[in-house]
Amino acid sequence: MFDLPRELTSLVASRHGIVTLDELRMAGVRDHSIRRAVTASTIERLHAGVYRFTTAPLTFETRCAAACLADADAMITGPAAARLWGFRHVFRPDEPIVAVPHDRTPLQRGVVLRRTNVLEACDRVRRPDGICVASPPRTWFDCARDLDDVRFEKLTEWVLDQHAGVPVLWETRRRLNQQGRPGLARVNRVLSQRATWQKPAGSGLEVDVLRALVDRGFVGLIRQHPIRLPDGSIVHPDGALPDIRWAGEIDHVTWHGGRFDAQRDKGRDRKLRRVGWQVDRVTDQELRESFAPTIDELVDLIRVRRLALRAA
Repeated sequence: MFDLPRELTSLVASRHGIVTLDELRMAGVRDHSIRRAVTASTIERLHAGVYRFTTAPLTFETRCAAACLADADAMITGPAAARLWGFRHVFRPDEPIVAVPHDRTPLQRGVVLRRTNVLEACDRVRRPDGICVASPPRTWFDCARDLDDVRFEKLTEWVLDQHAGVPVLWETRRRLNQQGRPGLARVNRVLSQRATWQKPAGSGLEVDVLRALVDRGFVGLIRQHPIRLPDGSIVHPDGALPDIRWAGEIDHVTWHGGRFDAQRDKGRDRKLRRVGWQVDRVTDQELRESFAPTIDELVDLIRVRRLALRAA
């Protein structure tokens, strides 16, 4: 084992056991000592000029740190960056997905390379552990190539709720708007179907419910349709059919289970009834346990509402 300065030892520990060849040489370690350490499996070469101390576990973060130290321009992106940020609705890759300039091939194994001609400073976040990860908006955009429309729509709502507003996502799309860029068509489809004023969907379940109702023939369903209440305030139910003044709400038992939230929701429902709207609520627990039957109930309630208005 090398006798490294305390500062370098601390740095290596903070970077998941990763050290560079230049750092070892600056610490006075000779090349023949490095070769012996590799032979003895004390250190392992991951990329050109980048090593891992084998006493540190080979984790996903270790691989990401090694990739970023192998090339100063490398950036973890796509689903790999989503894993680092803790995004929902994205699969967890085992290998780092690394964006590098088109003319570079710095990384030799254990990564998925994606070449790009847009690597701007605003897209990069340097973590204390040496990992350079794409910003949340850039991560969101780069995930579009890996997800279908439904999952990407859920991801978009989650990112809007947790990280960025609609103008930021549109600006990200503008900067990366180049013909042939993977995922661009999906970004355009998902962003163009939501209004700037709409609040993010509280969960992927809201997206699933609205899609299910549209698939059942309710094509006029509008997400967060504005409704003015008798006191002049405006509410935006999760889904609405304005032609029959029907609104559907998805209650999240974790978020809206408290007494004060329940009182607020009931008061709002009474105000909606005063202006002629019917409100039907379902819970996330109902949807997770019996999604299809719950959708069937909503479909029946909408049809009964339509029939009642025709008979009136």
